[in-house]
Amino acid sequence: MIMKKIKYIIVLMLIIASCGKELDIKPTTQLEADKAKESIELLVIGAYSLVGSGGVANSDEGGLYSNDLILNGDLLASENYMSWRGTFSQFDEIANKAMSSTNTSIIRMWRKAYSAINLANTILEVLPTSNVDDPDLYKGQALFIRGIMHFELLRNWKEPSTGLGVPIVKESTQRYEDIKYPARATIDDSYAAIISDLEEAEQLLPEENDVYATKYSAAAFLARLYLERGRDNADYNKALTFANEVIESDYYALPGSVENAFNTTASTENIFEIQQPTQNNAGTANDGLTTFFACDPDTPGNTGRGDVQIDSAFIKLYEVEDKRRALLIYEGTCNNGSVTSGKWKNPYTNIGVIRLSEMYLIRAEANKRLGSAVGATPVDDINAIRSKANASQYVTVGLDSILTERELELAFEGMRIHDFKRLGKAIDTVDGDGNPITIDYTGPEYILPIPQQDLNTNKNLIQNTYYK
Repeated sequence: MIMKKIKYIIVLMLIIASCGKELDIKPTTQLEADKAKESIELLVIGAYSLVGSGGVANSDEGGLYSNDLILNGDLLASENYMSWRGTFSQFDEIANKAMSSTNTSIIRMWRKAYSAINLANTILEVLPTSNVDDPDLYKGQALFIRGIMHFELLRNWKEPSTGLGVPIVKESTQRYEDIKYPARATIDDSYAAIISDLEEAEQLLPEENDVYATKYSAAAFLARLYLERGRDNADYNKALTFANEVIESDYYALPGSVENAFNTTASTENIFEIQQPTQNNAGTANDGLTTFFACDPDTPGNTGRGDVQIDSAFIKLYEVEDKRRALLIYEGTCNNGSVTSGKWKNPYTNIGVIRLSEMYLIRAEANKRLGSAVGATPVDDINAIRSKANASQYVTVGLDSILTERELELAFEGMRIHDFKRLGKAIDTVDGDGNPITIDYTGPEYILPIPQQDLNTNKNLIQNTYYK
C-alpha cells in the first residue's frame, strides 16, 4: 500500500540534497529528534511514491506499478491474448518484441526502480543516527521496498543462459563523488539478496500498517518469488509456506464478486496496493493503466484510450457464465470499439499489486506439485477462486487446470510473461501473414535490454545477449 502525502515530495528532494548536513546528525534535543523523524518519514513517503511512480520530474507517472511493470509484462506475451492498438511507439516495440536499449518505457522502469532503491538505502543509512521511535518499522519498510524493486528488476532483466542477474545496490548515492559503477550480480546472488531483504522485512513489519506495507505484503512477495524461481521442491515448499501464512492471517478476504477487487479504494483482498490520488495520478496524465485500458464514457475524466484489444480466442477460455468474462471484459466506445479489460477503469482508485487470489493460486499449485494439502486441497483453492466468478466447480484438478485458472484470474495484471518464462511456455499462433508459428517464451528476445545510457556510463555492465 502506498501513501497519500505526495505533496511532500518537493520537501523530500530538498532533504535529499542536504542529506549530509541534516540527516547524518544524531539528534541531541527533542526538537532535533522530531526533525530527524520527520526527515525519515519523508524519505519513506518518497520511496513509496517512486514505487507508485510519482515524485520525479517530467511527469513520468506511468512507471513501475502504475503502468509499465503491469502493461509490459502482458505486452511481452501478447500472442493469442491481446494486441496493442495505440500510437505510443515504446509499447508497440515491446508488443512486437522489437525493443531497443533506448526504449523510453524500459529506461524508466530501470531508472525508477533504482531511484526507489536509492531512497531505501538512504533510510537504512540514516536510521542509526535518527533516534526515531520504532526504528524497526522504518527499517522493515526500506528493506521491503529495496527487496521488491530488486525483484522486479531481476525478473525482467535476468538472463539464464549467462547466469547474469542485476546490480544489487546496497549503498545510497547522494553526491557526484559517491557514484559507484556496480556490475551485474549472478542470478543466484541476486535472489539471495532479495530474499534476505524480504525475509527480514517480513519479521520487522507489523501485521497492520495503515496504507504502507505489512509483514503479509513481504510474505506475499516471497510466495511469488519462490514460485517463480521454482528450482526444486524446497522453493515450492517456501512458496506454499508464505502463501498459506497470508491466507490464514485472516487480514484479507476474497471479494463476494469479481468486480469488487478492482476500481475501488476498499478491496478486501489487496495485500499490497498503490494509491492514485489526484495529485499523483498516472491514469489522468495520459500515461497509466486507465489511460491504455479504459474505453468507457463513464471513466472519470474520460481519460481512456482503449489501446489494448483483447483477443477473442482468449475471451473464449472463460465460461459464458464466468463473471470475469461478463464483468471484467467489455467493448468500449473509443478506438473503434476496443474490447478491453474492466480492471483499470477508474484512475482515482487503488492498483492492486498483489492480491489474495494469487495466494490461493500459489498454494494450489505448490500443493499440487508437492502432493500435499497444506491449508486446503488444490481443488478447494481453485474452486474458491472460481466461486467468486460464478464459474463451474471442479471435482478434481490437475496442474494444467491450475495454471489455466491462474492465467484467467491474473489476466491483465502483468504476470503473463513471468509465468510463461518460468514454465518454459511455447504456444502455437500465426505470424502477420497468417503463417503458423510457435512462440518460445524462453527466447532471449523476451528479456529486456539494459538501457544504453547506463551502459555508456557504467562500463562494468554487460548487455543481454540479444541486444549486443
